[in-house]
Amino acid sequence: MASSKKLPANNLPSDNLVEKEADSLLSHLKLFFVSFFKQQHLASPTLLVAYSGGLDSTVLLHAMQQIQSDIPFHLTAMHVHHGLSQHADDWANFCEKNCANLGVSFQQAQVHVPQDGGLGIEAAARAARYQALQTATADFICLAHHQDDQAETLLLQLARGAGVKGLSGMAQVDVKRRLLRPLLAIPHADLVAYANQYQLQWVDDESNADTTFDRNFIRHVLLPTFNQRYASITKTLARSASHMAEANEMLDELAALDAVNALDADYKTVNINQLKMLSHARQSNLIRFWLLHNQIVLPRTALLMQILQQLSSEKADTAIKVKVAENMHVMRYQGLAYLVAEPVSLAPINLLWQGEAVVILPNLSRLFFTKEMGKGFAYQRGGSDIKLRIKNREGGEHFKPALDRPKRHLKTIMQSSQIPPWQRAQLPLIFMDETLVIIPNIGIDAEMEAESHELGLSVRWEPATN
Repeated sequence: MASSKKLPANNLPSDNLVEKEADSLLSHLKLFFVSFFKQQHLASPTLLVAYSGGLDSTVLLHAMQQIQSDIPFHLTAMHVHHGLSQHADDWANFCEKNCANLGVSFQQAQVHVPQDGGLGIEAAARAARYQALQTATADFICLAHHQDDQAETLLLQLARGAGVKGLSGMAQVDVKRRLLRPLLAIPHADLVAYANQYQLQWVDDESNADTTFDRNFIRHVLLPTFNQRYASITKTLARSASHMAEANEMLDELAALDAVNALDADYKTVNINQLKMLSHARQSNLIRFWLLHNQIVLPRTALLMQILQQLSSEKADTAIKVKVAENMHVMRYQGLAYLVAEPVSLAPINLLWQGEAVVILPNLSRLFFTKEMGKGFAYQRGGSDIKLRIKNREGGEHFKPALDRPKRHLKTIMQSSQIPPWQRAQLPLIFMDETLVIIPNIGIDAEMEAESHELGLSVRWEPATN
């Protein structure tokens, strides 16, 4: 299970070369962290190593422990127990013991990896692992990916027909997700040399030899074949990924410029007319940017083309509904494209307003109550015993929007409002006794409008965030 892994004697580099490579790795780490801490204005941050117990993360943990005397930071480690191997408990125990020997704070997270979720074991385990790591109370999470991993990732993405973003590979610094990959520019051979120099022990995951997994096939079959012809293939592929990352950064900057006119301030809606003014390539780039900003996984090319085709339809009033995630669709209303969550059954609402400034409803939408002289609903007219009740729409309600006009069916008012159809059923209503007096975001009963000397109440509804 745990073994002192060493290269075969006839393949061992000279002692001087091993020491040089080990020193080079430590120097690289020092330079990386000093530069990053300065850039992010960090003083003694907490860094957590994602520690599987394998060679790569063992080297990273040991090396970071070595440079602590030169660079101030607090070092911790987390082992994610996937429960997929019969050796999983042994690996967790090994990691805990090794951390104790190094004087590094250790924690373990047990996760469940769904084997029938449609992602495949590799992707499902990775998703569960990253989710567990993100629960850690650390400033940044350090991953042990190296140059060879980057080359494998590029080949994987090429095989899948990925675009520029996918071919960018892994980022060395991902501030948004608190992820760092300090060894990304270091060849795997240097990690092996370091492990032998310091006589480190690590564990072997038997699944890493299984070439039925795509990454293992690339690692054990494709890359060795490439290396027979191109000795520096991993370095070259990693450099190509870096070029793609630069190109992707420029595409993001272009999308941000296009978003100024084509997206709203919160990047929630797309102005279709503004979208149509862009070239086809920039339209595709902007839609990808919009989806990613809203945490939607990049769609396949065919799906992206479907979205653009339907949004560009000449019949602007035609309803569209394109599924882009498990419970998320792109929909259109009055010249805007929206990301709309699949509707859920409405929880009944029957709440008495107690004077709160904000009321959070069962569906997580919100009502904001604002008091202002001479504007809104005259809620104090007739005494202080007026009670306002928040309820669901039930059907058959009537509302009087103007003094000189009769009451109108709520359905008719909704249809003429600027509220998208999928939000109308969610819209809460406010009653005084049995009379509908406030339709948030639309209006108030004309007979109860506050006069200039009366304190009024305005109500704004904010749908739940998708």
